[in-house]
Amino acid sequence: MYPRLLTLGPFQLFGHVVGPLYLYSYGLCMALALGLSIYLFARDAGKYIGPQIGQTWDQTFQKTFDLGVWVIISSILGARIFYVWENHAQFTNPNFFANVWDMCKIWEGGLVYYGGLFGALAAAALWVRAEKWPVSYGFDLVSPYILLGQAIGRMGCFLNGCCYGAVDEHYGLVFPGGEDNLPHLPTQLWELAGDLALFFLLLWARKWTLRYRWLTLALYGFTYGLLRFVIEFWRLKRVSTFFNSVSQEVSGILVVIALVAIAVILVQGPNRKPVETK
Repeated sequence: MYPRLLTLGPFQLFGHVVGPLYLYSYGLCMALALGLSIYLFARDAGKYIGPQIGQTWDQTFQKTFDLGVWVIISSILGARIFYVWENHAQFTNPNFFANVWDMCKIWEGGLVYYGGLFGALAAAALWVRAEKWPVSYGFDLVSPYILLGQAIGRMGCFLNGCCYGAVDEHYGLVFPGGEDNLPHLPTQLWELAGDLALFFLLLWARKWTLRYRWLTLALYGFTYGLLRFVIEFWRLKRVSTFFNSVSQEVSGILVVIALVAIAVILVQGPNRKPVETK
């Protein structure tokens, strides 16, 4: 695929040789995913949350980018921790400090989505509570934009040639730089399409789901968990206790928890009136 979109240099700068410098497709897509998702959430926060906390649209919009900094840091940290936990067998350097350094090399690849999601949600929950924002509103508003960010991120995976599926001679693609030179199913594109469909579905449904606290977030957990659970059957088999991968196990647990949450929320009935501003 195209892991490097642009190469600059080497070139002279103040008498020193700089470069070559690379623009990586995965890094660009991740930056775009986080930036666009945070921007869209900031707009909604100004509209729905600002009036509830006595702030103007502009004040809430700007404040949301402070939250974005913590979310970005925590998502990267969580994604790397999850990767190290899932692939701990490869970190076996007898030198303790060298082994720890190897665990920190995120620029060499190795980020797991669920770790990033849980890290981001944890940081967001702490920040929102500290700022006395309505917690459920914040999570319900951001849920569709998580899916949009995931879709863009999966394009980064496809261009980078990672996170592909099992070997398939008929429908597979050869990903340069992968584990082998065999054709693999482009499951990144499958998830990209599914994420986009779910993004538009949740965004459209918010006119109803925002009347229920936590319902939009629960629907995100159910729909994405189910999508990921199914796709994992066509992913490369990893070490796992019951299913094809740890991510598939997490997806199954997420689906069950979300279903229970949806049932409880619907039984309780509508408990929120969406705030509308001009």
